[in-house]
Amino acid sequence: MSILKIPTAKIFEPLLQPARYKGVYGGRGSGKSHFFGELLVETCQAERGTLAVCIREAQRTLAQSSKRLIEGKIAGLGLGHGFKLFSDKIETPGDGLIIFRGLQDHTADSIKSLEGFRIAWIDEAQSLSARSLALLRPTIRAKDSELWASWNPRRKSDAIDDFLRGRQPDGAVVVKANWRDKILGFGTTDALAGFAAITANLVVSFYFAKRGFENVARIIRR
Repeated sequence: MSILKIPTAKIFEPLLQPARYKGVYGGRGSGKSHFFGELLVETCQAERGTLAVCIREAQRTLAQSSKRLIEGKIAGLGLGHGFKLFSDKIETPGDGLIIFRGLQDHTADSIKSLEGFRIAWIDEAQSLSARSLALLRPTIRAKDSELWASWNPRRKSDAIDDFLRGRQPDGAVVVKANWRDKILGFGTTDALAGFAAITANLVVSFYFAKRGFENVARIIRR
């Protein structure tokens, strides 16, 4: 098994352990999609032959999928040598595979093509219908299989919100993340790194704010 060490914000640490269901909910900028993208690449690198599917409720084109994000993580982690990128899929070490699917048009028969896949990541899961969730859960049932979900909460009646936060099934680990957990460095596993990130953000903010005021002053003088 290969070992790949990726810095993880403290809020996401509970999701690093095996669990049948893993969920992250929160607003934009919380880093939830980036976390799962990195975790998927890390898993495929460490566990050769992993079969994974990235899911959205509606996906008419690959531009609407998580493919570009995952490709960026592969490049950023320096793992391009072990992954092969194709127009519609990503081949991973040990004859593994990452594919991208929309569930809206699947039927009980067509979704059987996903049997044997160990990881299913549902991004933008607030849009997932109850029908799609009911089709997916019994399909992803390989040994040690996991269903991941990242979403921006809208209504408690949304299928994923009702399932993971309302019913709270056995074997579920669900965390709430916000922009402070990722962008400003709060909650990182390294307290010094978190402090450095906050300080750097403040310095940059003050610098550009000062330059902004200077530019406004020049315009007024003109």
